[in-house]
Amino acid sequence: MMGKVLFLAAGAAGYVLGARAGRERYEQISSVASRAWGNPKVQQKVGDLEGKATDVAKQAGAAAQEKVGAAAGSVAGTVRSKVGGGSGGSADDGDSGDSGAAPLGEQHHTRMPTD
Repeated sequence: MMGKVLFLAAGAAGYVLGARAGRERYEQISSVASRAWGNPKVQQKVGDLEGKATDVAKQAGAAAQEKVGAAAGSVAGTVRSKVGGGSGGSADDGDSGDSGAAPLGEQHHTRMPTD
């Protein structure tokens, strides 16, 4: 019985001392990190990286927009040639431009079954 009490007392003392040392160490690390983050050289580098990231994001967005536009035009041309090829009017020659073709909804009407 005495061994259990001694074990619990030692455990409690170790916990309290560890918690205090842990908190003090945390505060120390936090203080050093705050000073480093507030350093003007670090902030200058952060600003430079933000600018570079913005430029890269704009370039990537423009490239993606071009690719999506090209793919959409290609798909639209393929759909026009398959759906609207013989319904009167001019058939698309395969180029992805809008060469006077009617919108897809006006070229072909299909009634879907409703169950």
